[in-house]
Amino acid sequence: MTAKAATDPTTDASSENREIPSGSPPIDIPPTPVGEQIYLRRRALRILWVAFRIFFSYFLYKLGSLYVPRMKAAEWKEALHRKNALRMQKAALTLKGLLIKVGQFMSARVDLLPDAYTQTLSLLQDQVPPAPYSTIRTRFIQEFGLPPEALFETFNEIPLASASLGQVHEATLREDGMRVAVKVQYPEIEQIVEIDLRAIRWIVWVLQKVMTNIRFDVLYTEFSKIVHKELDYFVEARQAEQFHKNFASDPRIVVPKVLWNYTTGRILTLEFVEGIKISRTEEIRRAGIDTKAVATLLVESYMKQILQHRFFHGDPHPGNLFVQPGPRLVFVDFGLMQQIDTGVHRGMEKMMIAIIDREITGIARALLDLGFIARTERMEDIENVVRFFMDRYRDISPRAFKRITLTQIAQDLETLFHVYPSLQVPNHFILVGRTAGMLNGLCSQLDPDLNIIEIAEPYAKKFVGSPDFVGEIFSRGKEIAIALIELPVVLRNFLELASNGQFRTRMNSEDLTAILTKIYKLAYRTVLAGFIVTMTLLYSNLVRSFNTPIGIVLSTLIVFPALALLYSFVRRK
Repeated sequence: MTAKAATDPTTDASSENREIPSGSPPIDIPPTPVGEQIYLRRRALRILWVAFRIFFSYFLYKLGSLYVPRMKAAEWKEALHRKNALRMQKAALTLKGLLIKVGQFMSARVDLLPDAYTQTLSLLQDQVPPAPYSTIRTRFIQEFGLPPEALFETFNEIPLASASLGQVHEATLREDGMRVAVKVQYPEIEQIVEIDLRAIRWIVWVLQKVMTNIRFDVLYTEFSKIVHKELDYFVEARQAEQFHKNFASDPRIVVPKVLWNYTTGRILTLEFVEGIKISRTEEIRRAGIDTKAVATLLVESYMKQILQHRFFHGDPHPGNLFVQPGPRLVFVDFGLMQQIDTGVHRGMEKMMIAIIDREITGIARALLDLGFIARTERMEDIENVVRFFMDRYRDISPRAFKRITLTQIAQDLETLFHVYPSLQVPNHFILVGRTAGMLNGLCSQLDPDLNIIEIAEPYAKKFVGSPDFVGEIFSRGKEIAIALIELPVVLRNFLELASNGQFRTRMNSEDLTAILTKIYKLAYRTVLAGFIVTMTLLYSNLVRSFNTPIGIVLSTLIVFPALALLYSFVRRK
């Protein structure tokens, strides 16, 4: 869903005598099965060809730059950025589909990507070619059995905005004249999404062979899930309604209401909202709005979303965020949202507090709890890596961060993955990382000197409550139960490797001590658990009254070992 810029002229609600804007035609799949297959295969090949040309051009630059003066190499590189950015923009506008969504994401990464990419691809926020009204009318008849003019008092045939999966039209309701924004999914977009994902999967397969340390396959799997979820507008409607409820008491955040009577799985109708696109910083300043206050409000809203609501907007690109005087922040397009479960939320709280307090050990333990690093790694090594990245990036502003080249960041990450090949990004954190990067890009435009950590500090400390000991016990109990279930399989695999002579190990005294300690703890907890189960069975079969001597003895033999077992889980050491 989108909002109309406050400075746009008011559109005439009547659709009569309205000229449909020119632009590239919609995605037109041939009606016959054979023609459809030919089109889809050609589309996949075109996507792969564009990717190959871009990758190969940088490969040639890498080789050729070794033999030309440094100044010439810099000019060559800048020209290559512009050429490839235009190549990507042209491919996205021609093919549409997921390529537009990829370009929109890249345009928001002003903190990382060269200006040639961000400036060129930012046009995809405004200049996505719309589908003609005839296809939108057909979609309405498919969903409601009626054309738009029969459902609404007015329906503007010219869309307010066009996106990768659909476009938005302004309309007014018959019953009360309320202005609404109607998001209509493009016909046959499901087939386009599938073929685009297939092409991307091929590209990911190649990248995975070249860069084995980065889990591109995990990124692809999560991206595929997100895209399929976005195709269901009922899901988006429920997410928009939840987001509206979360900020109902905060007048600084504007979220449109859902009109369920005009919503289906392919058409979504929301309350019409207005604002200035958040990327138009000069226009925001001319309206008398402080861009620094907007940046602060943006970060604060995400602190609430992540730390308090545990439900956040995962697509904060400039086409989905608008600004009103106040300042007030307008959110639209709720297809990409994520719920944060209790365990992840608790780990994120610990992580944020540890970062703010520069508590290296706390950060390392949070990484373990969140699943970034396997628990088999040495804590001392993890802390050294955390210390390096904390010293390098913690207090850096978006402006200073932009001066860091992609090569430097890539080298840091390459070093990290080389030291820790077991390092991985959990699926539930892929969208969090993407959102953080986009927010950093927006903040670098609104307030280049903004320090996100400073703004996050009071919110993190406010929303981190007292420890949930009951939840902690259940969490640890589940962890131990899973470990015990998997233990026979692990032991069998270990013995097979050992018997085949394929098992090798290097161990120092500290490693041996740690291993023996873990074995002791496992044996201790297993004995306690077995004793408690035995006493509980005896109690249930022999005891008729708690006040009898045997009842008191057995109760004591159950309670104290149970407390000792729970204490061993909570203590963690």
